Amino acid sequence: MKVPSYCVSLLLGLMTTGRLLAVEVEKVEHLTPPLITTATIDQKIACTRPMREGKFNISAEEKEGKLLVHCYGHGGSGCTTSWGSVLQAIEKFEELQAQKPNKTAGPLRVLGVGIIGLTAAIELTRKGYQVAGITASELYEIPSWKNAGYFALVSVKTDPVEQANLDNIGLCTFLEYKKISEGKHPYITAECARLLPVYCSEDTESGVEDLEKNGFIPQREYVTLDFGNGVTHPHFVKYITYFMDTTRIMLQLRAEVDRLKIPVEEKEITAFDQVSEEIVFNCTGLGAKDLNNDDQMIAVRGHLVNLNSESGIEHMNYMIYTKVKELDGSYATVYMFPKCLQVNEYDTHGRAIYGTLGGTFIPHTDSLTEGQLRKLDKVEYKKLLDRNCLFFWGKPYEPTKLNTITVQ
Repeated sequence: MKVPSYCVSLLLGLMTTGRLLAVEVEKVEHLTPPLITTATIDQKIACTRPMREGKFNISAEEKEGKLLVHCYGHGGSGCTTSWGSVLQAIEKFEELQAQKPNKTAGPLRVLGVGIIGLTAAIELTRKGYQVAGITASELYEIPSWKNAGYFALVSVKTDPVEQANLDNIGLCTFLEYKKISEGKHPYITAECARLLPVYCSEDTESGVEDLEKNGFIPQREYVTLDFGNGVTHPHFVKYITYFMDTTRIMLQLRAEVDRLKIPVEEKEITAFDQVSEEIVFNCTGLGAKDLNNDDQMIAVRGHLVNLNSESGIEHMNYMIYTKVKELDGSYATVYMFPKCLQVNEYDTHGRAIYGTLGGTFIPHTDSLTEGQLRKLDKVEYKKLLDRNCLFFWGKPYEPTKLNTITVQ
């Protein structure tokens, strides 16, 4: 039987997309959306990500009479790149130290108490170096405590020539999370990382494509999302990657630092000569802009909304990371991750939350005044809630109205 030419054209067109007849064969994923109202919002959080344009600064140099090891500029991907970045920084330190065979490395000082600084202090101690202490101007009001927990190389603005190195850093860190999830990590427990589905639109760069290509995560599936309230999203991509319980990870890193008897002090350092140790690991994040005279460092404003128990619990078993159209017709990002613990400087043991909504990525906000930042935050929280409600419920945010499941 001769196949009509229009059928052949349709088949060839569908084959070029990498899948066949998605509308007919896509698996339907039935998901329960979070309730989003004034009553279900636990906290609105604004934070500043320390991003370095072009590439992270992972390097070692002799300067101002000291051996400086730099490891900063990770933007919103500090948790996704922590172990890979730290181990690479230690390798560069040891290469430079090896050029002085008759000189033993003395006590070290780590600057910065985010996930990079804490991990550096721990790994250096495990390798036998003496870490005299960790110094930071802020202990809790930093991005590492606010990170939502999606393992993917997103929020990274990298030069193409640096991409292979970034992929290696990400893979090294991914393998650490694999150890964690399998209960094989030396100081982080298995509860801190679990594999979960993440759903992305076809035109969204998920940040896990390299992991999929190299066989470290399962192959993608094409699915239709059905939230049971009349809202469906066809042609979505389902990946499996790690949800990182970032607050628990930070708590356990701090506990390991305490176990290793590494002092932590809250003190602002504005110049390297204020540090008495000859070897300094500079993990200061945004502070490196002034401390290291690095004009490639930029401040990127981010906004999150944490939910409480009234939002439900079923949405705590999946992740969303996708592009959506906003009310003004422009496109922005929506994400929802099942973060379950939040810490700040007033509650350092953490309190339970039921998911985090995001997200925004607004660069060069360090030039804004406090008043301008407050206005920006107010606008961005409203837009964030509108687009999350549109995605999950098909309508903008209505603060006093409780969303309900109404199957159509």
